Amino acid sequence: MATFTSSELVKKTASYVRLKQLGEHTGHDWFHTERVWNMARFLQSKEGGDIETIELLALLHDVGDTKNYEFEKQKGPLVLRGMMDILDISKERHNQLIKIIEEMKFRGDDTVSPSIIEGKIVQDADFLDSLGAVGTARIFATGGSIGRILHNPKQKPRHKLVGEDYIYRKQAGTSVNYFYEKILKLPKMLNTVTAQNIAKQRTKFTEDFLAEFLKEWEGEKL
Repeated sequence: MATFTSSELVKKTASYVRLKQLGEHTGHDWFHTERVWNMARFLQSKEGGDIETIELLALLHDVGDTKNYEFEKQKGPLVLRGMMDILDISKERHNQLIKIIEEMKFRGDDTVSPSIIEGKIVQDADFLDSLGAVGTARIFATGGSIGRILHNPKQKPRHKLVGEDYIYRKQAGTSVNYFYEKILKLPKMLNTVTAQNIAKQRTKFTEDFLAEFLKEWEGEKL
């Protein structure tokens, strides 16, 4: 991966977000943010876009996420704005970053592609972190944290999943169904050719894991 020299604002933001995410245990911790940050920088080196905006989006993308604030829809953006005030990010940039971060979020069938290349790149970086070995581990970590059951063969995946259902009814599903409701849909949602190529191996790992999991669950390995 290429070597990057970040701006002082980005460095300050990274330090602050790292402290903010200490103790996070749902798979949306600092290490997730750092992976998204690194992947976003790599994608920018291939796809273009303003590097500082991309780095700020990557670092801030989970700070105001509703799942961290008990699904209080208004609290997340206020937390994000408060952090940007502390970091001395301009008001004009506040609005731009919040708009793009909202566009980047996975919202089931209501998911959109961000309006600018910087958002597309960070959305890709975030989605890629849900695929493959690390992504699989994160799903089960999140599931355990929110009290979602592992698997129930009688409970089928929800094929139609609008944004509100996805955000507010995560506990209603199962962790295995979550792969079908979200994760395996992500490769077709990726915006850049670079991300699509990276996703191929990760998607195969995810599919192979699910196949093995279901065989063992049904006792086919006995």
